[in-house]
Amino acid sequence: MKKILGSLAAGVLLSGAVGMSYAAAAGNIWMDESADIQAKQFRKVILLPMRVGSESVGRVDANQGFNSYLHARINKKIKNTNFLGFGNQLEEKKQILRETPEYQALLDNFSSEGARAKAIYDTTMADGYLVPHLRSKGVRVDHSPATWTTVRMESYYDLINGPKGNAYKLKYHSWIQNYQIPAHDSYLQMMNMDFVLYDASTGKQAMTLVDYYKNYGVDEWHAFKQITKNFVGDWGRLKRHLEQKVPANAPTISIGKIVIPEDIKGDEMIAKTLEYAIQDEAENSLKKVKLDNSGAKTRYYITGKITRCNSGQTWHPPYATALTMFDHSEKFQWEDSNGNKQTATKNYYRTAITNHFGYYSFWYEVGVALRVIDSQTGSIVCSVFRTESDDDRYANALRSSIRRLCKTIDNKLGSK
Repeated sequence: MKKILGSLAAGVLLSGAVGMSYAAAAGNIWMDESADIQAKQFRKVILLPMRVGSESVGRVDANQGFNSYLHARINKKIKNTNFLGFGNQLEEKKQILRETPEYQALLDNFSSEGARAKAIYDTTMADGYLVPHLRSKGVRVDHSPATWTTVRMESYYDLINGPKGNAYKLKYHSWIQNYQIPAHDSYLQMMNMDFVLYDASTGKQAMTLVDYYKNYGVDEWHAFKQITKNFVGDWGRLKRHLEQKVPANAPTISIGKIVIPEDIKGDEMIAKTLEYAIQDEAENSLKKVKLDNSGAKTRYYITGKITRCNSGQTWHPPYATALTMFDHSEKFQWEDSNGNKQTATKNYYRTAITNHFGYYSFWYEVGVALRVIDSQTGSIVCSVFRTESDDDRYANALRSSIRRLCKTIDNKLGSK
């Protein structure tokens, strides 16, 4: 079945209206670059059991299939990092769990994340620990009603090697036929997850991803595997992320205050996604101007606001398509003028009707009003006022506008 929605993935950096000088991201993951040891430099990470819903910590005896798959995927794809997970004792080589109090205690309810981090660091000497969180999962039934329509039908046959050679579309007949598309229920699998990588020496978030997944005709295992692949893929891209390459004498620009609408300030995931996308796309798209993340004052800076951030779904009603297809063949013999027997073939064709049941597609829309300001003169160098949409992610919609702005920035400032 055609995939209706891949996933909505979000990197993180939260603020209502604040500069973004101390964070950078690769792929769909945000990483705290102000940390002494950045997430992409971690060499030893403890994978805690997946927590579900409002649980403060996951349980070893729950969701073992999900935990095992995530652990295996991370170990396979994330290079130069040793991941130690909680599992049964038959998997000791790549697990840390033994039935000893010191390891069991790591899954206690701690008074703060800092306290948990200290316990993990003291016990394992790990650089960090990863907490996968299954926010929610479920199946929605979308009903496609029985619907009458009309289709164009046709029938004919081709004669191959007949007395007069080949002939096509013989006895051709076409007509318009009323047709009822039957009612149908489609099952939309939904799964929402987040992943938080903590610095074990401080208890602070080092990296975060939020992924919302919706797809028809799949089960929760498919959804979980896809989310895991998205997460591991983005983490891998972060570890491979290279610094921006621009000419040595390139002018510098920073990202200043970006105001987020009041109605989405309280939605941490959306706010983080939008701020992440601006920084990441600017770093990726600027070719002649240096993006400065140090917090130092730059000659130019980007400022403005997110004007809108909406998501929704669009109903696509059922329809039917008609396609003429081979049905069957008949053979008969005839004599040519020399008395030789020849075999002719009649290939019959008919129209097959294919049902296309109604379904929802999903969209994510972001509007921006951004300006590039010359800090020395206060003048506006260039601006972008756009609203873009994407089938999968808020970030993708926003990135389209940022790419346009960055192209203009390069053209305006790159030669200075």
